[in-house]
Amino acid sequence: MPLPSLEDRRPTITPQLAMRVAVLGGIAFALFAIVFFRLWFLQVLSGEDYVAQSRENRVRKVKIEAPRGDIVDRNGRRLVQTRAAPVVQVNPTLLPAAELELADEYRRARARAEATRLKAGEDLETFRRQLRADEGKATKAERRRLRRLRRAAAEAPPVQAPAFARADRDLRIRFRRLGRVLDMRASTIHERVVEGVAEAPWSNVTIKTDVDPSAFYFLKERAASFPGVVVEKQFLREYPQRKLGAQLFGTVGEIAPDQIGEDVYRGATKGNRVGQGGLEETYDRYLRGRDGYTRVVVDSTGNRDDERAVSRREPVQGQRLRLTLDLGLEKAADNALQRAVQAANANGNPSRAGAYVAMDPTNGAVLALGSYPSFDANEFAKPISYKRYDELKFAPGAPLFDRATDAVYPTGSIFKPFTALAALDSGILSTGQIINDTGRFEIGDQVKRNAKDAVYGPINLSGALKVSSDIFFYTLGEWANAKGPIIQRWAKRVGLGRRTGIDLPSDPTGLIPDADWRNDGYRRYLRCIKRAGLEQGSQAALFRCGGIDRPWSAGDNVNLAVGQGDLQASPLQMAVAYSALANGGKVVRPHIAEKVEDGEGRVVQELRASPRRRVKLDPGARDAILDGLRRAAGEDDGTSADVMAGLAKRGITVYGKTGTVERGVGEPDQSWYACFVKDTARPIVVVVTVEKGGFGAETAAPAARLILSQWYRLGDKSFKAGSDTTR
Repeated sequence: MPLPSLEDRRPTITPQLAMRVAVLGGIAFALFAIVFFRLWFLQVLSGEDYVAQSRENRVRKVKIEAPRGDIVDRNGRRLVQTRAAPVVQVNPTLLPAAELELADEYRRARARAEATRLKAGEDLETFRRQLRADEGKATKAERRRLRRLRRAAAEAPPVQAPAFARADRDLRIRFRRLGRVLDMRASTIHERVVEGVAEAPWSNVTIKTDVDPSAFYFLKERAASFPGVVVEKQFLREYPQRKLGAQLFGTVGEIAPDQIGEDVYRGATKGNRVGQGGLEETYDRYLRGRDGYTRVVVDSTGNRDDERAVSRREPVQGQRLRLTLDLGLEKAADNALQRAVQAANANGNPSRAGAYVAMDPTNGAVLALGSYPSFDANEFAKPISYKRYDELKFAPGAPLFDRATDAVYPTGSIFKPFTALAALDSGILSTGQIINDTGRFEIGDQVKRNAKDAVYGPINLSGALKVSSDIFFYTLGEWANAKGPIIQRWAKRVGLGRRTGIDLPSDPTGLIPDADWRNDGYRRYLRCIKRAGLEQGSQAALFRCGGIDRPWSAGDNVNLAVGQGDLQASPLQMAVAYSALANGGKVVRPHIAEKVEDGEGRVVQELRASPRRRVKLDPGARDAILDGLRRAAGEDDGTSADVMAGLAKRGITVYGKTGTVERGVGEPDQSWYACFVKDTARPIVVVVTVEKGGFGAETAAPAARLILSQWYRLGDKSFKAGSDTTR
C-alpha cells in the first residue's frame, strides 16, 4: 500500500486558527509601528531639542542676587540702604535625619511655650475685667496675682535648643571642623541650625554673617571638604538711623512657600529674599530688583570648568523709595517722646511706652511716625537667634510693637470734639446752649465727677472744650443714647472704627462700641454660660465666656462720650479724625511713600493717595468746636494753654485737646494730646500718647509742642509741662 504524501500529512488550518494568526500578526505589526514611529520622533523631530538639552546639562545657572533699592526721606536722606557681606550657610536638605528631628522637636516646644503665654494673657484680661467689675481696691493677694499674670503674659517660658543627638557623631565632627574655620563652637553652630530649620525649613540656615575674608575664601576653595556648607556673598539691609522708625521698615527674608504667588510678591520665586512686614513688604515689587545670573560650564563630575566661555547677566538694583517722612522731624519727635516718658517717671508714673504721629492734614502725607521703645533695626539685617528675638519681643515696653499704627486704646477727652459734632448735627445741642456743670453727674447707681472734683458751673460747648468739662459731655452722652448711635455714626464718618488705608501691611480697625455690638456679645455670653452650666457674673463665667456680661446701657454711651469705656482707636486713626476737623471735612488716606525713583533720582512713579471721602460739616458747628480747641491751647485756664504759650507768642495758633484715660484698678492713667495748626504753607496735625503717662498736659502735650517747634523751626527745646486738672 503506498505511503501518504507530505501534503496529505500536513494538518488543515481551521478558520479559528487563521483568525488568531491574523490578530497576533496585526498586534505585532502595530507594536513594531509604534516603536518605529517613536524612534523616528526622537531621532528626527526631537533630535535637535535633545541635543540642545544635553548641552544645557553641561551648563549651570548661578544666581546673582540683586541689591534692594534704598529708602530715603522726603529730602533724599538715606533711611535704609544695602551693603554686600560674606555669609556662611548650611543646606538643611543635606543634614542627617536626626538633626531635622531635633528641629521639629524644638519647633513643637516653642509652640507649647507660646500657647502658655497666650493663655496667661487671656487669664490676665479676664482678671482685669473682674477687678474693674468689682470697683473696689484690689487686695494684696489680687495685686500679687496681677503681677504674676503680667509676667507670664509678657514672656513665654524659655525653650533651649536640644543638644546633639548621640548618634550624630559625624555631624558633630563636621561642625567642629567648620567651627575652627569660623572661630565658633560646634554647639553654637548646632543651635543655630536647629533654630533656623525650625523657623524656615525650606531655606538655607545662615551660620555666620560678615565672615572674615580669609575664612570665606578658605571655605570657598575647599567646598568638597565641607559638604552642605554654602559660602556666598549676600546683600544685607543697613539702617543708618538705627532705632529711629525701626518698626516702620520691616525686615527682609527668604520667601516662604505659602507666600509665592501672592500679589505683593508677584514675580518672586523660591530662594528670592523679599520684604517681610512694614514698607519692605508693601513696596517689595519696587525695592526687590531683578536678579542676574552667570552661566558656567561644568564637567561630568559637576566641577566648574573655568577655561570654557561663560555668559553673564548683571543684576539690576531695586528702585529707590522716597518717603513723605521728614528725618529732622522724626528725630525731634522721637526725642520728645522719650522725654515725655522720663517726665512721667519723674511724676511717679511708671511709663515705658508711647507713640506719636505727625501728618499733613490736607493730603495725609505722614511727616513723622514712631513708637517708643524701639530697637536697632540692624539686628534684623542679619539672622537673629530665637533667644535674642524673644528678648526683644518680650522686653519691657515690647519694642517690636508699633504703637502708632497697631495699638488701639481708649482715647479720653481728645474724643470729645466728635461727640460734639454728633450732638450739634442731631439737634440735641446748639452752639450757644448752656449746661450747668455742678461737678456731679448721676446715672443709675453711679456718680461721676470731673477730674480732681472740678466744678465749672454754667458752660457752653466752646467753654466745655476749653476746660474739658466731663459733666458737660456726660450729659451729651446720656441725651445722645435716646437718639440712637449718633455719636458712633459721626466717629465712623471721620475715620474711627475703620481702617485708615495707610500703606502698611497692618492697619487695625479699632472699635466704636454700640448697642448692637454689646448686645450681640451679651447674647453669646448667655449661650456660653448656659452650655457650660455656669452662674452668670461668676469668675468662671468671666474666664470661660468673656467679659460682655451685660447688655448695652446709657452708661456705655456716657463713657463713650468722653472717650472711655470700650472705645479702641490708634494714634494714627485720631490723626485722621483731627485732620477732618482741620481741613473742613476731608477724610484723608494717610500714606508714607511718596515716589518711586531710579538710581539717579528720576521719578518713575508718583504714589498718590486720594482722600477716602468728604464729610459735610456744618460751618457753625465746626467753628464752635475749633473755637473751643483754640481756647484750650491759647487762653488762660485752657487745658494746654501753659504748654502752648510759647507758640502763641510766635504767632502760631494751635487747636489742641488734652486727654487722660483711666486704665483700671492699680493702673496709672494714659496721657493723650491731639492738635493741629492751619498754616497755609506748613499745615500739620500731631497726636501723641504716653502709656501710664498721667495727665495729658503733663507728658503728651509738651511732647507735641516740641514736635511743632521743630516743624516751625522755633528752636524751642525745653520740656514744659502744663497743669491739667481735667480728663
